[in-house]
Amino acid sequence: MLDRRRAEAELSSWLDSLQEPEEAQARVLDELTSIYAKTGYGLEHGVEPGMDIDAFRSAIPPRGYEGFKPYVLEVLRGRTQVLLDEEPIFLGITSGSTGPPKVIPMTERDAELRASIMLKGLARYAAYWRDERVFGSACLAPCMPSEVGCIRIGEREVPCGYISGIYAELMARYMGLEGFLRPYLSELNAIGPGVERADWARRFELVLRLLDGLDVGMAIGAGPALWMFSKWLEREKGVRPGDLWSIGLVLCAGVPYIQEHYAPELREAFGPTEGMFAIQANEEPFLVPFYDSYFLEVRVGREMKMLYEMRAGEIGRLVVSTPVFPRYEIGDVVACYADGVYFRVLGRDRRATWLRIWLGRLARWLAGLF
Repeated sequence: MLDRRRAEAELSSWLDSLQEPEEAQARVLDELTSIYAKTGYGLEHGVEPGMDIDAFRSAIPPRGYEGFKPYVLEVLRGRTQVLLDEEPIFLGITSGSTGPPKVIPMTERDAELRASIMLKGLARYAAYWRDERVFGSACLAPCMPSEVGCIRIGEREVPCGYISGIYAELMARYMGLEGFLRPYLSELNAIGPGVERADWARRFELVLRLLDGLDVGMAIGAGPALWMFSKWLEREKGVRPGDLWSIGLVLCAGVPYIQEHYAPELREAFGPTEGMFAIQANEEPFLVPFYDSYFLEVRVGREMKMLYEMRAGEIGRLVVSTPVFPRYEIGDVVACYADGVYFRVLGRDRRATWLRIWLGRLARWLAGLF
């Protein structure tokens, strides 16, 4: 069972951070600099525990995954201290839906933080919609394997799997869902990492069999996997997920354009829908950041500012500091719709995204002339 008391505490922490984002981000930075100062990366850049924002920005430049890749390779060779302050417990593989797959080391602290964010989302849903059934229900999680092998790092074998499967693993490990998710993950991992139609059909048959007769109140996964499951279920069984279960919450992440490309069909197939650095907090189709969990910055033009300093109408490139990656340019373009509170992800930081943004602005300007 989910720990309701802990979920409520996580929700309270998040809501408080929205009232005082500057204080919340200062606390997060204090925790992160204490982590970074213990790593080779932090020492290389002169990070000190408790340093202020200006000193932190001066010490560490923002960089994308390619900038961190040499350090990740050193971790895989056993020199974990070059990037991490503790040993990795998972090696996550991204699906590569928006570029080449990446390997993301996860520490215990990083994993706990990801689990806490899922708890915030569940608690917010339960409080806002007055539906606490999610705390006692089973979870639909069509995903890739959480373990496709192990990599020996130093004296330890570290499991390596897909991020979507690892999120299900975190729910089992940290959120009291071992009873259902552990046997599911064991059988899922045995299917392997194939991505052909037959591989996904086996995964979907598995989840359908294991959920038979259970009260399913929520679904979690990448947008494409949830969408494919609903289409497969309708094609092969003649029903939709909403016909089999009363699903109150869909936590959807992993790809851009969730609101535009996935949310409408997922709502129709499942019921009401949500992501990891921010979530949709109410009926408004906007994301609200986790200021109590990650250090969030944004590059607006040539100016670097805190995300909470962003003003309505501004567009910028998101920079996130996590327990593993300091000042990681994750490649998302975000727009602010209410000062420091409401945001949307417009797409990846690519020419096509910016062209679409500027064409949209031009169309609105032209419309204003008539």
